[in-house]
Amino acid sequence: MEKIKRAVINLGLIALSLALILLALEIALRFTPYASMIERDKKLRYYYRADAVKGFDISPNVKKMRTSTDNNSIEYDIWSNELGCFDVPYRGEQDYLLLMGDSFTHHFAPFEDMWGTQMDLLLGRRVLKCGVSGYGTQQEYQKAQEIIAQTGNKPSLIIVGYCLNDLASDYWGNNLTVHQGFLVGRSKDLEKKFARWQRFNLPDYPLSFFEMIQYTLDRHSILVNMISHLHSFSEKHSYLSPLEWTTFADPEAQQKAWRSHLENLKMFQKLAAQYHANLLIVLIPLNIQVYPSLIDWGGIDPERPNKVLRRFLTQEGIPYIDLLPLFRTYGDHQHRKFLNSEKDLYWRANSHFNIKGNHLAGLLVSRYIIENNLVEVKDKQRRLENINNNLKKFQTDK
Repeated sequence: MEKIKRAVINLGLIALSLALILLALEIALRFTPYASMIERDKKLRYYYRADAVKGFDISPNVKKMRTSTDNNSIEYDIWSNELGCFDVPYRGEQDYLLLMGDSFTHHFAPFEDMWGTQMDLLLGRRVLKCGVSGYGTQQEYQKAQEIIAQTGNKPSLIIVGYCLNDLASDYWGNNLTVHQGFLVGRSKDLEKKFARWQRFNLPDYPLSFFEMIQYTLDRHSILVNMISHLHSFSEKHSYLSPLEWTTFADPEAQQKAWRSHLENLKMFQKLAAQYHANLLIVLIPLNIQVYPSLIDWGGIDPERPNKVLRRFLTQEGIPYIDLLPLFRTYGDHQHRKFLNSEKDLYWRANSHFNIKGNHLAGLLVSRYIIENNLVEVKDKQRRLENINNNLKKFQTDK
């Protein structure tokens, strides 16, 4: 018994020593640049608000919040203007370009590097950048109506940043909502979770007990963030969620979903006609389409949804630019397990455009707009030459 008692005491002393060492290290790290890891909010609490029509939306006039992407390797500020868009304030500009879309259009890169901001500079025209992460095409259409009504001015061009998971988003409907400032999935037990937290007089988070611990450590521990950062760059990523596979399923088996989804794109066509504006659909490829060797496709054609969309848009006379073949031209197709966040066009630990991918999208879409005279652009030839010169750099950097 004496030996067991001594062993327990020794283990306790070792555990206490380790805890003190970790505590000292945690405190020391707060005086280093790593302290920024706990100064950002990956969950963006209070950035979104519930919306009766769209399920949720970006809250207007949100002050700058620090967030990050690619598992914290890139940090940046995110905010919203009076229209509920991640953009600078609207100053009453007329004949603006209205850019709608989902997360690819909304953020996951610094504001100055987003492809919508790049278009603003390349075209010398006011682009209202109003993408919302998690939106489907129907929600984007609804928000576009609201934005135009709020501005009191009509756009000269409506641009829809169409991501290939929009079919799944439309198919599953408004499956996201906002509770206690968090953007969460709708579930029957959501209210029960809050009732439990309230009963025990604890903070109201839409998280389980262990999720709550994880969220708290993420917000307050530098060491936990450093470990998470290292882990994410060593693990294998699935790249495509089960819901997104709906997009690549046989169109004949998904006829109802596709039919309803494509009708939402036609609604954008009617909206543009209502305001005598031009319309452009930008087909945004997934990372696994540009770099198909990242996953085993199991005989599925990675271009299947693009073919469906191109056929439909051509048939309806809706202008579009498909970035898939263009991105493949500028991509490095050497076989590897992971992408490089600096050299490739998407983040390694995040499926969205990285800074380079955003810049490339901005250049390609701006060139299409100028060449097809979708809006009036000053110094047209000079801007086009600038774009083409920048695109040549992408080829040499490949």
